[in-house]
Amino acid sequence: MLGINGIIGAGIFLTPGTVITLAGPNAPLAFVLAGLFTGVMALVFATAARYVKTNGAAYAYTTAAFGERIGIYVGVTHAITASIAWGVLATFFVSTLLKVVFPDKPWAQDTELVSVKTLTFVAFIGVLLAINMFGNRVISWANGVSTVGKLLALAVFIAGGLWIIVTQHVNNYGTSGSAGVYQPAPYALFGVIVVSHGAMAGLILGTMAALYAFTGFESVANAAEEMDEPERNLPRAIPLAVLSVGAVYVVAVVVAMLLAADKVVRSDHPVMLAAAIENDVFRTIVIVGALVSMFGINVSGSFGAPQLWTALSDNGILPKHLSDKNRFGVPMLAFGVTASLTLAFPLALRFDTVNLTGLAVIARFVQFIIVPIAVIALARDRAGEHASVRRNPLIDKVLPIAAVAISVVLAVSFDYRTIFRTAQGSANYFSIVLIVLTFIVAPALAYLHYYRTLEPS
Repeated sequence: MLGINGIIGAGIFLTPGTVITLAGPNAPLAFVLAGLFTGVMALVFATAARYVKTNGAAYAYTTAAFGERIGIYVGVTHAITASIAWGVLATFFVSTLLKVVFPDKPWAQDTELVSVKTLTFVAFIGVLLAINMFGNRVISWANGVSTVGKLLALAVFIAGGLWIIVTQHVNNYGTSGSAGVYQPAPYALFGVIVVSHGAMAGLILGTMAALYAFTGFESVANAAEEMDEPERNLPRAIPLAVLSVGAVYVVAVVVAMLLAADKVVRSDHPVMLAAAIENDVFRTIVIVGALVSMFGINVSGSFGAPQLWTALSDNGILPKHLSDKNRFGVPMLAFGVTASLTLAFPLALRFDTVNLTGLAVIARFVQFIIVPIAVIALARDRAGEHASVRRNPLIDKVLPIAAVAISVVLAVSFDYRTIFRTAQGSANYFSIVLIVLTFIVAPALAYLHYYRTLEPS
């Protein structure tokens, strides 16, 4: 349930319009391809979880394979960008909530520091702090309720949509290929070097857009030490969660396109998936489900991100006090650091989700390239502590190599100009400074602290 809750969030409710615009009638195939890549990567992370059962996910895996020098960089950048990713999720939730509850007010689009949106954003982080304060039992309850809620909403959308399609003989799938809906963009390396145009380019870009709806699976392993028998359960839970979510996504997108592909693309509704529904009851259920879904993925993010800081603290990379826990076993100082960054980045960038998402994407590329290489290295260690793990050539070699190749293709396909430039085309100095702090300054400080603690007393 933590895996499903960590994946299903804003993506499936907000991205179908973008994917249909880019891929047209091939939009379901884009979600299938995105799911396949995520499945491959999920199996790689699940394989890594067989070798390493400590907190930290990518940090723990790379440290076990290559030592602290590489692990520190991956761990620190991952911890910071996990906080940024949570900030993105919180921003989407607050913006959608304000649009739904106050549709006649401009609050959702406000970018001022002193505004209703900022106050709501801070209050929401406070709510998540309150939930986290009382430990795993409350987190487990909140996680379970939100997971059931979002799956119920998607089930109602799929079942209700199929009922309308069958009983009223509705088939608007063809509109997904019309000129006003289907607008494939050229595929370019780094957003600059144009490689191809047409359907294939649209499918590739549509797949990349669909990938956003699958991100989050890797966060399941952030808190491995809090789980029962993680070395046995994580390798099962991660791919099972991705498979379940992928099946729901593909069916939901097909139903939406049969109902009204053109409305999904052209709608300015805060929950794009709901635009395909004309029935008020069904639409309300989907909108509420979307909000529950976004709330749930924030619960998942608020639980997993602090565990990355405690993993670094436990290994002496960061001060030991970061791992201090309250009487419910919650690392409150680590949560405070995470929440501070979660607040700071969106406010510094004035809730610019394009730049925030871009920062998180870079860190994911680092993870998606280094973790498969770490799996190959761990599989080759037959004399150390990992010697007892059963080897499998497919998941220890073939899939990691495929994951690295696909990740490199995705990394060069990302338009990095969206990070360094504003919407008006000028240099985004806030974003540039945050990149330098995240990927250069923070790791350098962590290295200094770590090696200073190693000096003989």
